[in-house]
Amino acid sequence: MAWRTAVFLSLLAACGAAGCASNRGPELLRIEPDQYDRTFDAAMAAARRHDLVPTLRDRRSGVIETEPSIAASLLDFWRGENASVGQMMENTIEFQRRYARFEFTPAGVQPVADRGSDGELDLFGAGTPVVDLTVPDGPLELRVWVVVERAYSPGIRRSTWSRTLTTRATILRPATDPAAPTRPFWTPVSRDPAFERRLLAEVEKALGRP
Repeated sequence: MAWRTAVFLSLLAACGAAGCASNRGPELLRIEPDQYDRTFDAAMAAARRHDLVPTLRDRRSGVIETEPSIAASLLDFWRGENASVGQMMENTIEFQRRYARFEFTPAGVQPVADRGSDGELDLFGAGTPVVDLTVPDGPLELRVWVVVERAYSPGIRRSTWSRTLTTRATILRPATDPAAPTRPFWTPVSRDPAFERRLLAEVEKALGRP
């Protein structure tokens, strides 16, 4: 029990030294058409500050998507991106990463990323009318989704006593079933609303809003 207390106190000290990231920020930003280009650039800059490199930059449809970035753990607490001690502990125990998707839409229009069934991202937006956001036509709204992915190794049986006792099981499946994955892969586990609000807060600050 003593070692658990020591680990918890270390996490508290690390979070206090670096300063846990703020959870404050808006859930969406409403902007005027003449602010669109400036806001689009501010969103990309906010992503880059957190090592989320934009790989999709579609100014006409208003979408920015980033490459994943490994989430900060206890070993790199100085990055100060975790919103709580619990989040830092989770990123230390599990190997996790994040990626972001920014989406601009005309005010009152449901974002593409919210139209999927079962909470999945509908990135194709079937049946959605094409809108060129570079042509001013009323107020816009900006939202961001930060998706947390976790590395998963099939068949790994981790020991709670020692890492050297970790073993790998052989996964047996019927011959008629698809082959089971044998290599590590990433799987989505959650969203990070606190990170989403921080990104929008940085964009809001770049626009000079109080």
